[in-house]
Amino acid sequence: MFPLWAPAFAGERESDNDRGFTLVEMLVALSIFAMIAAMGVGLLRSSVDTQDAVQQRLKGMSGLNRVRAVMANDLAQAVQRATRGLSGENVPAFLGSSTGFAFVHGGAGAGDGSPRPNVERVGYALTSGEWRRATQPMLDGTALSDGDRLVGEVSAAAVRYRDEKGNWSESWTSDPGDRLPRAVEVRLTRTGRAPLTMLFLTAPAVPPPLVAQAPAP
Repeated sequence: MFPLWAPAFAGERESDNDRGFTLVEMLVALSIFAMIAAMGVGLLRSSVDTQDAVQQRLKGMSGLNRVRAVMANDLAQAVQRATRGLSGENVPAFLGSSTGFAFVHGGAGAGDGSPRPNVERVGYALTSGEWRRATQPMLDGTALSDGDRLVGEVSAAAVRYRDEKGNWSESWTSDPGDRLPRAVEVRLTRTGRAPLTMLFLTAPAVPPPLVAQAPAP
C-alpha cells in the first residue's frame, strides 16, 4: 500500500516535465540556428561563385580555341602569291612585323555562292588594344579592312617568324622568290591575365616542277 504522499509526488514530476523551454533556452536555440543558416548561405554563395568562375573560364578557353583554329587554318593555307597595292605597287605574298602580319591564303571561297577567287589576303595585327583579323575585298588594288576583334584587352603583341634554317626574326618579307616562313609565333600580353603564346605552322613551300632532261646522245 502506497503512502499518502505518493500521488502528490507523481503529479509534481509530471508538472516539471511539461513546463516547456525557458527564454534563455529559446535564445540559445535561435542563435545556433542562425549560425547554421549563415554557414549554409555562405557555402551556397561560395558554390555559386565557383560555378560562375568555372563557366567564365570555360567560355574564355572556348573563345581562345576558336582564335587558334582560325589562325591555324589561315596560315596552313598560305600561298606564294604577291599582290598589288592601291597605287599598283608590289606587295609581297607574306609581310610581317613584330606586331602583326599579312599574307595571301587559299580556301577562301564565298559562303554565299557569289563568284570570287578562292584566295584572299588576310592580316592579323594589334590595333587599339585588340588583336584583330582583317580581310581584303580584292587581292589587287584594295586595302585591308578594319577587321574583327579576336582577343580583347591586349596591351602588347610580339610576333616572330622562323625561316627554313630554324632562325627566328621579328620581321619577314617574302621577297625575293615569294618565300614563306616555316612557322609564326604570336605572344599576346593581356591585361590582368596570363600571356597567351600561340605557335603556328605555315603551308609548306611548293617544290619547283621537275624538268625532264633529254637523254644523252
